Amino acid sequence: MQLIAQGRYETGIAELERADEIFPHPAVRYNIARALADAGHLDRAITVYRSYLRTEPDDRDAVEALLVDLKRRRAAQLATKSMSRGEPSAAGRTGEVGRTPHLYEERIVTASRRAQNPLDAPNSTTIVTAQDIRLSGITRIPELLRRVAGMDVMQITGGDSNVSMRGSNGRLANKLLILIDGRVIKNDILGSTFWEGLAIDVDQVERIEVVRGPGSSLYGADAFAGVVNIITRTPGEGGNRARVGVGDHAQLYASLSTTGRDGDLAYRAGAGFTRYPRWTREVSSARVDLRRSDFDQNVGAQNARAYLDVTRRFSKGKRLRVTSGYSHSLIDIYGVGPFNDYVVDMDHGYVDGRLDVDPLVFRLTYTHLSAFASANAAYLGHGLYETDPRQDVVGADVQFNRVFRLLAHFEHELSAGLGYRLKRVRWNYLVDEPPTENHVGVFAQDAVRVSKAVRVVLSGRVDYVPSIRTAVPSARGSVILRPSESGRQAVRASVGTAFRSPSFLESHLHLPIQLSLAGLEMLSSSSRDDDVDFRLGPENILAAELGYANQEHRAFQVETAAYYHRISDAIELADARPLTLSDVAAGLGGINPETGRFRVASGGWQNDCGVDHVFGGELGARWYGVEGIDVFANYAVNYKLLERPTGCAASADRSTSRHKVNAGVQLRSSFGLDAELSVHYQTAQRWVEQIASLEGIVDRRFDLPAYHLLNGSVGYSFLERRKARAEVVVFNALSGVVGPPPQMHPFGNRVGRRIMGFLSYRL
Repeated sequence: MQLIAQGRYETGIAELERADEIFPHPAVRYNIARALADAGHLDRAITVYRSYLRTEPDDRDAVEALLVDLKRRRAAQLATKSMSRGEPSAAGRTGEVGRTPHLYEERIVTASRRAQNPLDAPNSTTIVTAQDIRLSGITRIPELLRRVAGMDVMQITGGDSNVSMRGSNGRLANKLLILIDGRVIKNDILGSTFWEGLAIDVDQVERIEVVRGPGSSLYGADAFAGVVNIITRTPGEGGNRARVGVGDHAQLYASLSTTGRDGDLAYRAGAGFTRYPRWTREVSSARVDLRRSDFDQNVGAQNARAYLDVTRRFSKGKRLRVTSGYSHSLIDIYGVGPFNDYVVDMDHGYVDGRLDVDPLVFRLTYTHLSAFASANAAYLGHGLYETDPRQDVVGADVQFNRVFRLLAHFEHELSAGLGYRLKRVRWNYLVDEPPTENHVGVFAQDAVRVSKAVRVVLSGRVDYVPSIRTAVPSARGSVILRPSESGRQAVRASVGTAFRSPSFLESHLHLPIQLSLAGLEMLSSSSRDDDVDFRLGPENILAAELGYANQEHRAFQVETAAYYHRISDAIELADARPLTLSDVAAGLGGINPETGRFRVASGGWQNDCGVDHVFGGELGARWYGVEGIDVFANYAVNYKLLERPTGCAASADRSTSRHKVNAGVQLRSSFGLDAELSVHYQTAQRWVEQIASLEGIVDRRFDLPAYHLLNGSVGYSFLERRKARAEVVVFNALSGVVGPPPQMHPFGNRVGRRIMGFLSYRL
């Protein structure tokens, strides 16, 4: 930009074009087009301005008017000899048209359900950028999230990754709301996310936005500790791509995408295949006391996928986007309680339509999931609990957005919306006829700019949850201060509430569980025939956060946050309730005619009587003071105290490490070589898990030692415009060299070293 300001257009434009190759960004394209026009290269300027308009910028009207003027100037240029020599004309300069944004100013959409600067967000926000994704070489989306301060990423098997935040680490992680382009991707059967069952892969991801802190006031149930939104590449942008990878232990990766544009119609389509092995084999082939499933004992996850994304712009403020996808996956997961090492053969498909008609946004989504699943192995004489669940969900949303002024100095950004979800599940682990659930939610948020330096954000939502037959309110209030003249600093204080509603498994469970003694069983059920008034309630959280972000320096950014969470009514497996002879005489228990076994106990779910008080903090920084080198680091601390009311016997655990550290360095060279080296470290954990024993279902403590991961990648881009790229990626490089391979869950696999080589090509 300094070169252009000095009139050295050709050199400045070349540098900007190089920057746009490294990290494509609309603001860069805008400045390239403006410089081309100032230099008299009108044809090229028109082409780049059109590319800029395809990003749907706020200043579309001004740029479209500018294009009309440029076309007029081009016609005059053809007829004027002086203009044909490309001499800049002061009368035709375009420097005053449109707003020149900060060159790489970030915009996020998740924190407030509309585009905004991260410094204005009501909660702390982290962006995993396209550069982070590309240079890391990582193909598992959860592992990309591990670099975010405060995140917990736990790999139990080669196909089972669990992602949580700020103290909620656990199996079937369900405290984060996971979105793809704003579309919910959790499975409503278990309430968790099957990461290896997605219809997209990392090569289709533009960035990942992570909002730390409760988000139920905007998104409703399940935005308990935070929100993760995976933003995919824009249709019509980025060109055609192919990437293949092969690694040790029969690892495979393939991704292919094509994109194009015809005027206001754009598309992106893609397909892929992934195969990850188990970290360790669960069952030895020499075991004669076990019955094994027919699934491949060496596969942790396998995924074949395809997707299509189409957009059509009609006029200013009117745009339609339709996405669809399908995946067929085989995933080895760990459930809850005694259900460990479970294999799921799953089909997942969706169609999602979004219509923007300013100031309204309409959305309609259909999601289908069906599977065949069973335990991977069981003792002879015990069943594999084979099952074939099916889920169908229809969602409809409408949102209103408007910026206005009520008083001279108060600017309001109002968002309000109404959402509906119809959920239908069929599963033989549930009651014979699980109800079709109709969920309704309504929300509103007002972001008031009191002055240039002060912004107040108030949001609230009410959700009707059918399984608990009540409406649950959520609220959040934030104050954001921009203390510096440049506005590149922010101090944020927020307080909010959130909840997690029971999943279908927790709401409608009705499953006889075979006990170790032959002929006996326990009925695990959400309802209680020994307590007809029992009803499971939602999990609740009250959260407060104080944060500070500084982006003043051109080569350095820093962010820090401190938080407090009060978590109550956590949903957990209930202690087994043995039946007595008087219970049997009263008609409870007895012989189950379907299984032929005698019921001796009852189980199910309960809301934990204990209250968790969680205190924590995060500190992160990024330095990029030397061209081509980025250094990043962050640290998170988490303390949890358990409050036991009188008569409560809740067990205290520490499944979230008290200290976590991430650090890394990224290298980008002018001749095509780039690399990343990153390290992750977290301290010891103490788990309390329910296990089956001769005494029944009991709590048992497991201690896991601290562990570290060292990951690295090195790649070289070559051919014209660096269309081709070769890359080698290593995960957990020091496994077995410095200490044994880490175990991230007491029952999980030991996570070893993996190496993959990739070759990609971009048209």
